[in-house]
Amino acid sequence: MKNKILLGMLFISASSKAQTVSEKKWSLDFGGSIGILVPFDDDKDSKGQMGSNAVTSLQLNYRNLFARFQLGQTTLDFKYLNRFETVDTKITAKSNSTNAGFLFGYQRQFGRFEPYVMLGAGISFVDVPMAQYDKDDNSVNFTTKAGTYLQTNAGLGINYKISKSFILFLEGQVSTIPSVPKNSATHLSGVSAMIGIKAPL
Repeated sequence: MKNKILLGMLFISASSKAQTVSEKKWSLDFGGSIGILVPFDDDKDSKGQMGSNAVTSLQLNYRNLFARFQLGQTTLDFKYLNRFETVDTKITAKSNSTNAGFLFGYQRQFGRFEPYVMLGAGISFVDVPMAQYDKDDNSVNFTTKAGTYLQTNAGLGINYKISKSFILFLEGQVSTIPSVPKNSATHLSGVSAMIGIKAPL
């Protein structure tokens, strides 16, 4: 009888430990970050200025792998020179994009620190400032065109576990929107440096 009780207790203990280990394999984080964007696709007629980024993310972790959905807003000001046949125009344009995408990555924990790398893609909803030359009137018309474009992302960062409830992270991302019209004053491809905080759910 004692042997049966002992075996039963060992079975319950083993099941409990297995369940705990299984639960630790999966986790979900929710967080947000802010930072700056430095564009790298300027041309000789434009003068880029640093922009701003704000990102909200939901991340599913499985052991050292993770999948992240992120939703962000990018704003960037530009001074732009347009040269037409008989008219030169200097404008200040504000480019805005709302970005949504999925990234997949690998992370490895060393004590409280956890470096990671990631790669992904998504869509970018961009307000594109445009200038059009009218030969008949010898005038330039300025318009804003909204468009949806493919965005690709690659990044790396490091998590610092403040406590069981909060994680501070530093992150760098390279984002490109390759199909934005060439005649726009929009230069939203660049390198972002961000700081943020997230919490396990």
